[in-house]
Amino acid sequence: MKLIAHRALALVLLLTPLAAAQPEPDPLRGPAVPDTARRTLIHRSMTGDFQRVEGRPEAAALQLLDLDEQTRGRATEVLDARDMAVAMLLVEEIDAVKVISDASLAEDRPRVNQLMHELWETFDPETSRSPLLAPLAEVLPPAQHAELTRIVDEYWDALVAWQTRDQPDDDLERIAAQREQTERRLAYELFAAEVGTGYNATLLRYRQAMDALYEAVQPTDEQRAQMRTILVDHIRETQLQPTPEQRRATNRRIYDLLDEERRGLMFDYLLLRVVPDN
Repeated sequence: MKLIAHRALALVLLLTPLAAAQPEPDPLRGPAVPDTARRTLIHRSMTGDFQRVEGRPEAAALQLLDLDEQTRGRATEVLDARDMAVAMLLVEEIDAVKVISDASLAEDRPRVNQLMHELWETFDPETSRSPLLAPLAEVLPPAQHAELTRIVDEYWDALVAWQTRDQPDDDLERIAAQREQTERRLAYELFAAEVGTGYNATLLRYRQAMDALYEAVQPTDEQRAQMRTILVDHIRETQLQPTPEQRRATNRRIYDLLDEERRGLMFDYLLLRVVPDN
């Protein structure tokens, strides 16, 4: 019996270091949760408010997927293509963009919304809430795209539910109509944000440059309209990637339409940009 007891004690002593080597559970960690359960865009603030993602939900959801480097690169190209398409829309519809910009400066919100909705329908006739799901289906494996769609749809359903939470729920048809209107409004707001980002990244610098030239040259109303037409032609022709030769040609066209006094002002302005005072 003593031999058995000694062997049992030895076994306990052998196993004790192994047990001690196991990490202590973190009391703050909470229960283990499968990775897929954490793949959600639905988050609440400390006060319980729904937290919207920044940018397109499809792009945010992509960050939650386990993608290899090559697949993630192809998905990123889809996102970049969307950004470029919006930028090119602004170039092609630059006349409408000018009207929208002027209406925005005049704080004519109804006019801005009307024109922006027209621009949205031109760009995406379906005015869908998740326009990137279709092109991403071409670069993602089916299982990953299904997971992406689930995450995005779950987010949209929760967002719309949050936005309509205070509406009476005694009329199912009215609820459905309100949800549809809310979803369209939110989808429009996303598109408007894309346009704003695209404008700031592309056309804003042209507008700022022309405003500075207007200030320096003080053109007549007719000259100002002609200068603007030249700029629009320049943007359309160069597709936002002008060569030095194209920039010089555009400046020359503007210079030629001015009278002698304003040509001198333009020359001084350009010279000051090349050789500033400080």
